Amino acid sequence: MLLQLSCAVAVNKIRPNTKAFSLVKASVELIVHECKEDKKNKKISCEYSSKGKRVALGSGTFFTHKNQSLFLTAGHVCLGPTYEIWNSLPERTKIVTELSLKSFTGHNVKGKIKYVNLKYDVCVVEATHPTVKKLPRIAQIKPILHNNYYSISAPASIFHTGMVPVLSGTFVGDHKKFSFYTIPTAPGGSGGPIYDKNNNIVGVIQRTHSLFSHIALSIKHKDLLDIMERYFELKNQGIDSMIE
Repeated sequence: MLLQLSCAVAVNKIRPNTKAFSLVKASVELIVHECKEDKKNKKISCEYSSKGKRVALGSGTFFTHKNQSLFLTAGHVCLGPTYEIWNSLPERTKIVTELSLKSFTGHNVKGKIKYVNLKYDVCVVEATHPTVKKLPRIAQIKPILHNNYYSISAPASIFHTGMVPVLSGTFVGDHKKFSFYTIPTAPGGSGGPIYDKNNNIVGVIQRTHSLFSHIALSIKHKDLLDIMERYFELKNQGIDSMIE
């Protein structure tokens, strides 16, 4: 008697929380305080001068933490080109930012930057999704080595209403302040959330390698939790916004 064996394997399919995703457009204007001396009368006059606006594009997600609806992306997305030079900006410099979130569901939402951590490159934004009520949360369990995870992001700004790339890979460990995932990414993917199989956030895409874009670098899970604690600590102190 011949036995027929099935090669079928049960596969647990993920149901990615794409509805919480938004493309981020940050308009950043740098305004510096400049003083000039009049060569004739030797008087010094000072005024603010705009150095123009720059636009940064990235990815991000609406999420909830401690029952508050917020939006999460990378710090360098929120601050654009000023992120790299923030600590060397002259005194009395002003930064004017406008944050526009184009959601997967087709809504345009204005966001307000509430907290940016420069060291860990994370930006927490005050924004509420107009229709989606069930939003992702940050995982309470850290990622497990060599387990699979996935991201929702728009590398190279590949995004349309109702369409956004879902890219999967493996957590391969930590180095210094980053976690490494074998998830492809590119400019425009920064700020995209990294999820576990339960659709909980374990990281945020922040970097890749210029010669090998199949590795995504993310903030470590513990550091992300610590940053959220810091955000709520400042909020409870009555501090409206902070960049540190």
